[in-house]
Amino acid sequence: MTLLTPEVLAWVGRAIEFESDPISVSEARRFIAASGDDNPLYAIPDDPNNETSIPVPPMLYYGATRPLVPASAMAEDGTVHEHRPMIGSGQTMGGSVEMEWLCPLRIGDRLGGTRTLKSLTEKHGKTRHFVIAEWETEYRDQAGNLVVRERYEQLLF
Repeated sequence: MTLLTPEVLAWVGRAIEFESDPISVSEARRFIAASGDDNPLYAIPDDPNNETSIPVPPMLYYGATRPLVPASAMAEDGTVHEHRPMIGSGQTMGGSVEMEWLCPLRIGDRLGGTRTLKSLTEKHGKTRHFVIAEWETEYRDQAGNLVVRERYEQLLF
């Protein structure tokens, strides 16, 4: 049995576009508190006068760029149905992720990006077949500058 049907393979090369809201002081403060990142570089003054010069923790990009959709649009694992091919039982699991940071994120940045499915590779495990989806995403700021390159592997089964 193959999981890579013509309908599934049609996803290869598909690009998903997205854009975030501007990164706010309150969003950055919540992220810093939740992550426990006490690096003084990311300390936000009580009364920030020039918000756009304040750097934020790099991993904030992940929360800032996730789609806000109703729960009915999500699978049990929290992924958005329309943002990935449905394979087998529809279950998914995160795999490896590699990121290349090209410039810092700052308060006020609005990130946009393009996430492209580069490949689907079927594997045969001991208990089930699964597919490795390889995604590449480029994140750009409001000026069009490339900020982050990401390569992500997702297991679908």
